[in-house]
Amino acid sequence: MSNKKNRYDLLIIPSDTSRVKRFSISRRTVYGGASSLALLVIFVLFSTYHLSQYEALNLKYVMAQADLERLKGENDIYHASVEKLKGQVSYIQDRSKEMARQAKMEPQADIDSQVGVGGPETVDKLSKAADQLEHQVMVIGDRLRAEQLRLATIPSGLPVLGYQTAGFGMRRNPFGEGGSEFHEGMDIAVEFGTPVSGTADGVVIWAGPYSGYGNLVAIYHTNGITSRYGHLSRVSVQQGQRIKRGDLIGYAGSTGRSTGPHVHYELRVNDQPVDPIAYTGK
Repeated sequence: MSNKKNRYDLLIIPSDTSRVKRFSISRRTVYGGASSLALLVIFVLFSTYHLSQYEALNLKYVMAQADLERLKGENDIYHASVEKLKGQVSYIQDRSKEMARQAKMEPQADIDSQVGVGGPETVDKLSKAADQLEHQVMVIGDRLRAEQLRLATIPSGLPVLGYQTAGFGMRRNPFGEGGSEFHEGMDIAVEFGTPVSGTADGVVIWAGPYSGYGNLVAIYHTNGITSRYGHLSRVSVQQGQRIKRGDLIGYAGSTGRSTGPHVHYELRVNDQPVDPIAYTGK
């Protein structure tokens, strides 16, 4: 390459010939080409940079869209969970109201009136309402258990299933002695050896022979109430033993002042005889 004042000469020597080819290029052309190449390089770099920025922004957009869809899904799940929780709390409250009525307690305020809709405030109110309900249910449960214990100690039903041969009150003397007498309980005729059950929870205060009752079991229940089971052929409990309603206490017989196999069932309140019919639910 030879350099003149405003031009560049370019010599090309082929390998297969001896003839030399000469090209002449002006400086302006060279500078113009170099400038164009530089501009092209700058343009490519600029375009590449903006393309990368666009791709980065597009990636952020796609990720933001994905996060938005995820948040929408989580929000839907959250609202569904809140509605489910509200339904469960309302159901528990309905059950607690029913239990409160059974326990003869005052009704509580509705949970729905205390809980609004939407947002963390709802969850906070639901949480407080659930705590309140839990306390209510515990109080009602304690009251119900106390009531169940009380009811369990009140005689109910009959000690055996049989035919009633004598009721409470005045009756003709069944032993041929003439006149009438006051019968302090009821007589239930059954086959000899029929199992006899206690009619309520309580403590056995007598288990053995007792005057005209023959073999007698007496049970103290509550509030001065006692029950007596007379004329048993055999006693199956001991004095001081705690029993539950329906437990076996002995077997029917005809011991003591009796004309045949039966159970004399008697109830007393503060040691005064009362009609057992009032406690049989009939």
